[in-house]
Amino acid sequence: MYILGFDIGGTKCAVITARWDGETVQLLKRSRCDTDLTLSPYAMLDLLVTMADAILEGRPDAVGISCGGPLDAEKGLILSPPNLPGWDRVAIGDYLQKHYGVPVQLQNDANACALAEWKFGAAKGCRNAVFLTFGTGLGAGLILNGQLYDGTNGNAGEVGHIRLADTGPVGYGKAGSFEGFCSGGGIAQLGAALAEAQLTPPAYCRGSEPITAKAIAAAAWAGDETAKEVYRISGEQLGKGLSALVDILNPEVIVIGSIFARCRELLWDSTKAVLEKEALAVSLGCCRVVPAALGEAIGDYAAIATALLHSTPHPLDRYPILTPCRPEIRRAEQALIRCFESGGKLLLCGNGGSAADCDHIVGELMKGFLKRRSPDSALKEKLMEAGMEEDKASHLQMGLPAISLTSATALNTAFCNDVDPELLFAQHLMGLGKPGDVLLCISTSGNAKNVTCAAMTARALGLTVIGLTGRTGGRLNALSDICIRVPEDETYKVQELHLPVYHYLCAQAEAHFFPE
Repeated sequence: MYILGFDIGGTKCAVITARWDGETVQLLKRSRCDTDLTLSPYAMLDLLVTMADAILEGRPDAVGISCGGPLDAEKGLILSPPNLPGWDRVAIGDYLQKHYGVPVQLQNDANACALAEWKFGAAKGCRNAVFLTFGTGLGAGLILNGQLYDGTNGNAGEVGHIRLADTGPVGYGKAGSFEGFCSGGGIAQLGAALAEAQLTPPAYCRGSEPITAKAIAAAAWAGDETAKEVYRISGEQLGKGLSALVDILNPEVIVIGSIFARCRELLWDSTKAVLEKEALAVSLGCCRVVPAALGEAIGDYAAIATALLHSTPHPLDRYPILTPCRPEIRRAEQALIRCFESGGKLLLCGNGGSAADCDHIVGELMKGFLKRRSPDSALKEKLMEAGMEEDKASHLQMGLPAISLTSATALNTAFCNDVDPELLFAQHLMGLGKPGDVLLCISTSGNAKNVTCAAMTARALGLTVIGLTGRTGGRLNALSDICIRVPEDETYKVQELHLPVYHYLCAQAEAHFFPE
């Protein structure tokens, strides 16, 4: 599965491509730029799409977006994040879906990072996991019972708003909050407060440079006692917050990113002491607290993991040789679905092995392929009212209308004998073809005369023509609205690759019309 990711922040943005095989992910290409807040949101999105198109190698199968909240993930809207002023109700989901024509998923950065660590990192294989950002702010992403939990209106995981003390550094607009004690800004506030009480300024606040969590950490590593105390207090409050998460959610693992990942040794002793004192022992005993495994690349992985949120590995991933054909296969899939939705039918023609493929496809569409496709209760009732036994009615299966033009023996032999073999399939279309129908022409060379004549007739009658051919496409390449040219030349090798293509098309049509 070929994926495109967008990691959108208030300072930097990145676009990433990756490939996912269902087990492992491979990051391929990356491009980044500064976030230009002088541009309108959609002008900035135009810039990001230009960057993405420059690194793409073909059409992606899915797009994922990681962005600071608040968001409406279901509708694909960015809702005025503090770090993106002016980005109010930006319909990024629709914008990217229209451009790429593939599924687009949006998640806030905490949820996206939780998905990344769950899919690829420290929480891989867990059913219940918590991810804490512990960076500029403090947010959580929750994986519960093997899926992302985002709450009633998408605001689950805002643990930074929880008050841990009556007073203290301010985070999330609240003094003494979890975010106040466990974020970069909160640690800087705590460091400033402790420095005021010292006769001699601690190492991290000498000179004109602003106090930062990074500077305090550097001073702590160098032995400054006040700096160590800042991180001890932060670690203690982290322990309180983690204790609540352990008791309420009973996770297998809590993964913490950014500052915790870099400064674990400064925080952990005080965190662990509070955890062991406050958390329910039976729950703490089965929970690990670990730093994020994906390091500085977590934002890239987060965008890619978001794209996979409602996706499964592409069925054609078993046939990497067909990767160049994916855009045409996708277009053929969409054409078939539009045809069936509008009440049209699929007509098929081909010779020899391709004729057998036509019959094979009809068999997959006119009855259950991967699913049972049982009639609904209303239809079953009508069948029984017409006199059919209940068990017979239950065994019928719903079909998608498909006709193989190769199997009408009497008409085919008569027309070939009496008129013109090259017009055989074209004659079928004169009686069966209607605007809105689809004709699937299967020819390993793309040059079979009775098939190309059928394609010409179909176009004249207003049908959509899909060609399924070998590498060059032959004459069908120009006569088809969509031509899937599998990258082989020898007849039997072309036919071997036709099978996964049409099995995929049948499976996708079935999944669309019979989702249950």
